[in-house]
Amino acid sequence: MQQSGRDWSPAEWGLRWLYDQPEVTVVLSGMNSVEMVEENCRTASEALPGHMTEQDQAVLETVRSRIREKERVGCTGCRYCMPCPKGVDIPGIFRCYNTMFIESKSQGRFQFAQTVGLTKEPAFATQCIGCGKCEQHCPQNIPIREKLKEADRALRPLPYRIGIAAARKFMFRK
Repeated sequence: MQQSGRDWSPAEWGLRWLYDQPEVTVVLSGMNSVEMVEENCRTASEALPGHMTEQDQAVLETVRSRIREKERVGCTGCRYCMPCPKGVDIPGIFRCYNTMFIESKSQGRFQFAQTVGLTKEPAFATQCIGCGKCEQHCPQNIPIREKLKEADRALRPLPYRIGIAAARKFMFRK
């Protein structure tokens, strides 16, 4: 985004894209600091529908394309596949799997351990019984059962399976 000549943060790019859409009437944004509140307020006061240039749109399309090239599962996290009858966290697993390739393997596996692997109620892909209920509800028509197996192999190689199992025994001992 530096090639654009804009000094907008990634969050500001995203907010400006939303405000550029004439059909968007409300934008909600999570914020963790006073600086984020200030940036979001400034952006909201400056951005109007149609304010982004063709060059701005091209920059965003380049970023989107690069992310899509690395992404392994086109899951939007809508959660229509949920609840899984066996408790598999389908969107969580796919988010971590994509993170492995968009950011780094270690980051994806770390997020997996935090959000799926070390939850009190296990939510592993290996709990899937292949019923296909999830696939019936997926608006992206993702072959969920197949992609869960693929994601599990990538997210939980043997050392990680052992480490997560040991951590679970320690954390959830009775």
